[in-house]
Amino acid sequence: MRVHQKSLMRRHLRFDRYLPVQCAALCPEAPYRRPLAGKTCSIGAGGLAVFLPESLPVSSEILLQVSGGDPVRATVVWVGKGTPTILGIRFPHGVAFEQPVDAAVVRQWLSQGNKRLHARAPVRFNVEYAQAQSMVRGTCLTLSRGGMFIMTRRPAVPGPQVMLHFTLPALSDRLSVLAQVVWVYREGADLIAIDGMGVQFLELEAPAAVHIETIVHRLCREAEPS
Repeated sequence: MRVHQKSLMRRHLRFDRYLPVQCAALCPEAPYRRPLAGKTCSIGAGGLAVFLPESLPVSSEILLQVSGGDPVRATVVWVGKGTPTILGIRFPHGVAFEQPVDAAVVRQWLSQGNKRLHARAPVRFNVEYAQAQSMVRGTCLTLSRGGMFIMTRRPAVPGPQVMLHFTLPALSDRLSVLAQVVWVYREGADLIAIDGMGVQFLELEAPAAVHIETIVHRLCREAEPS
């Protein structure tokens, strides 16, 4: 049964989306009876990958709610090692749906994920990147799951890829992320008095994406009027 479920997941396209998930045990005798809140890192019609605060046994039968939608019966098919995040240790899980969900449901999930990808928040931390065989230092002023704006006197021209090195707020580990320069502001252009460049992340590992999503959502909530 487990082999069938794994092959079911592979037969369907999967998309990178970071959506809130509620997970509950189907079996009343399961030791993890209380619901667990997590976040997906990929999703498709056959199943999803999700970070959870506890490690569930392989073959566990569960009920999932993605973004508060209708519950979906599923089975845990693999579990990875715990990953440190700003919310504590999170465990990656591969989950196969009991039956593939309808394409319309997947489109709805993806639409919600796209909206979240555009959320960005004001931040301020140092960023370094290589240019002309030297390291250039800038300051990240806005951050989102998809990229960031870097204030710098030496912005790269749009198009090339750059390797960014930075440490997210409240974390100690330094990240290295491949990105592409998509637009550039220079002093005096369009009444913008800040030199800098907008970059799009190209290779963002799931733990780093979870960190960024958490930071952006927290800052956005704090910025909302009470």
